[in-house]
Amino acid sequence: MGNFIKDNYHKIIYLLLYLSLIVAYFFDENVTNGPYKDLQYTLKQVKIFETDFFFSFFNYDTIEYPNRLSPIYISILVFFKKIFHDFDLVRLVILHFLLLNQTYFYKALKIVNCNIFKFNKKNLLVLSCVIFISPNFRANIIWVESSMIGLLFFNIGLYYFLKNYKYFSFKNVLLNIFFIALASYVRPSYCLFALYFFYYYFTYHKKDISIIIIFLINIFLALPALYYVFVMKIFFIKFGGLSNNYFNKIPIIFSIISFHLLPFIYFLNFNYTKIIKLLSIAMIASGIVIFFFNYDLKLAGGGFFLHLSNLLFENNLLFYFLLPIIIYFIFQLISFSFKNNFLLIIIMIFITPQYHIFHKYYDPLIYIIFCTIFFLNFNLKKLNAIKFNLALYSFILFHYMISFINTYYIKF
Repeated sequence: MGNFIKDNYHKIIYLLLYLSLIVAYFFDENVTNGPYKDLQYTLKQVKIFETDFFFSFFNYDTIEYPNRLSPIYISILVFFKKIFHDFDLVRLVILHFLLLNQTYFYKALKIVNCNIFKFNKKNLLVLSCVIFISPNFRANIIWVESSMIGLLFFNIGLYYFLKNYKYFSFKNVLLNIFFIALASYVRPSYCLFALYFFYYYFTYHKKDISIIIIFLINIFLALPALYYVFVMKIFFIKFGGLSNNYFNKIPIIFSIISFHLLPFIYFLNFNYTKIIKLLSIAMIASGIVIFFFNYDLKLAGGGFFLHLSNLLFENNLLFYFLLPIIIYFIFQLISFSFKNNFLLIIIMIFITPQYHIFHKYYDPLIYIIFCTIFFLNFNLKKLNAIKFNLALYSFILFHYMISFINTYYIKF
């Protein structure tokens, strides 16, 4: 029995976590609270689309029950409902499609493994399965939230991008662009990652491929969306409230990034030679941000640390105290590879144009990015597969329990 578990622990973990999702589906688990309510509202639009699809699609900003979600996402739900009729069955079918997020995360990890983790395939599979206990991943695939459909296309596009690490092929470039475009049509914020991939091709492969051709392909794939939004003026993204107050956004987004990367800290090599300079800049930046910070938690969102501060002290003081440390941590992450990491941090800031900022916009996306294309300086003496997976699983399980308690018992 012991040898069986030793030889098959990765398969056992996958099976148990998969079964936990199926059980969660049948018990209508809604551990982050929002996805169930969001779907009930979205289904009102699905019904409108079913009544008159073309009118609804081309008048999306004027139909009843306005929504900031992509009409492509609504169309996908309509398509599946037409085939399977019962929407609970639709949810179950789409859930299984969305499990491919783990598959492509695993395929991506196998490509970068030789340069980063140096884990065996069993431990890589275990690492990829960690998203199955992510509270946001679980809730969003059970209630078919658009971000997880977009994430699937992003993961496939990311996989074809990473394939060029081993053997460069223009076919992989085309597939990368195509799937990132699909991700963007389902979840418009993913279009920003096209900038990252274009930067990489321009920096490292401009001799291998025509950058102009890549640019034109991106524009060609974006034309329907550009026409829909800017010519037909169906600016659906405005619903829900846009915000340009980055004095609110940056500290909250940085705090969310820092929260999710807490289990990574022990395994990283930080550069402390400029600690005084970086901390001084972080403290000055924090002071400026705090002066203009006025985020209203009553409008939802805000991240773990801001909510913790208000739960414990009924004010933002703890959050303000942690802010210089959080900003310093982000500076250290950027310093590992300034151009690459800075661009990804900028993208993560701009993927949330709306006022309210939730963890679900970054979880599990942030784990996928930081384990694949974000350059991290790991301490190879500390980077042990069992310790790393144990730390990551323990932390995400903690996040799950906090979300569960917050949803069903205490409102943070």
